[in-house]
Amino acid sequence: MELKDKLILRLDSQNFPSQGATLIMAVSGGVDSVVLLHLLYLLAVQYEWEIIVAHFDHQLRATSSRDAKFVENLAKSLGLKFVSDTTDVNKLAKTKKLTIEEAGRWARYNWLQKMAQKYRAEVITLAHTANDQAETIIMNWLRGGLMRALAGMRLRENNLWRPLLSISKNELVEFAKIYHLEFREDTSNNDLVYTRNLIRHQILPVLEKVNPGLREVLGRNANSWGELEDCLSHLTQDTYKKVASKSSADTINFKELSFRQLDKFMQNELLLLAIQQLQGDRQDIKRVHLDE
Repeated sequence: MELKDKLILRLDSQNFPSQGATLIMAVSGGVDSVVLLHLLYLLAVQYEWEIIVAHFDHQLRATSSRDAKFVENLAKSLGLKFVSDTTDVNKLAKTKKLTIEEAGRWARYNWLQKMAQKYRAEVITLAHTANDQAETIIMNWLRGGLMRALAGMRLRENNLWRPLLSISKNELVEFAKIYHLEFREDTSNNDLVYTRNLIRHQILPVLEKVNPGLREVLGRNANSWGELEDCLSHLTQDTYKKVASKSSADTINFKELSFRQLDKFMQNELLLLAIQQLQGDRQDIKRVHLDE
């Protein structure tokens, strides 16, 4: 069996977009997204998918415009629609008082969602691998994250689809080599000023000396944490309906006696859900805020 067939078989078909769906495929030009684009291109005939190749230029490197041109030419060679955008992420980070990584992610995802809405795409397809998953989990753990953080990235998260989460980068590099695929190397991936790169190049290699199968272990654990999170989410929603009520656009009341009888963990989950209901998300809300 050829490598392309092996990798396609390892993609979880239960999470595939529906027949005839439109997919926004985020392509940076790196080996991960280039290989995924080719895999989906092979599947698109069977599932009648329309793939729109999307590239976002962060303007963090002098050669970033060349990456955009490379992805555009790749899309044209496959006969696929190409869309792109660019922003000065350094400037954005200063304006919003974010790290470069946070600002880049915010700008990129915000634009991808706009493209998804514009083209009525069912999913935004992202090329995160098992390596990325391990790095994300370790980064979240080092920042003090608990259950949700240790679940890492989800295979399907609203309209985000990450079909490569169980596949290693080495397998993708091998695929590109066998099928003579060209891709762009992002030199910033070696810059240790970025937390993820520090974890990738220094922390993970040390941990893998203790457990060479660490990436697989973290991936399996992430799935278990994710299943537990889903279970807890359903339980929290049911409890919320019994003890909470919205009295105005900016106020949620809890039945005090019922609330106090709950375990502290569930109380915190209800508070987080209430915050999400009121402000649209619960980003940056930590345990210390709940205790206050």
